[in-house]
Parts: sequence; C-alpha cells; structure tokens
Amino acid sequence: MGTDRYTKVVLTVIAAALVANLGQDYILPAQAAEVQRVSICSSSGATCASVSGSSGLQVKVSNLRDINR
Repeated sequence: MGTDRYTKVVLTVIAAALVANLGQDYILPAQAAEVQRVSICSSSGATCASVSGSSGLQVKVSNLRDINR
C-alpha cells in the first residue's frame, strides 16, 4: 500500500508541474516600464566609462572592498 500511495503522489506532482508548464504560455511576459540609464564612473566622479557600438565594456576591478559596499 505504501508504494501505491507514493506512486500516486509522485504522478500527481508531475501532472501538476505539466499543467503549470502549459499555463505559462498564456501568461504575458513582464516588460520594463522604462529604460534606466546607468553611468559607470570613478569614485570621485571625474571620469566615466563610455560604450560605443556592440563591442561591450571591459571592466577592471581594482579594489574588491569597494564591491561589498
């Protein structure tokens, strides 16, 4: 009897997961209300990084203690 109950519970969980997975197709994805502009600058604010094109931005961490603030 214990194995039968375990099997029913496992199959019920699988069925619920499949139904939830099907339901995701009908939920609209979240979208941002607006774009937030971000500037990466030195700690004094004197120099800021610039990004042009699709080359990306290379980042060099010079002081790990600054990250944990």
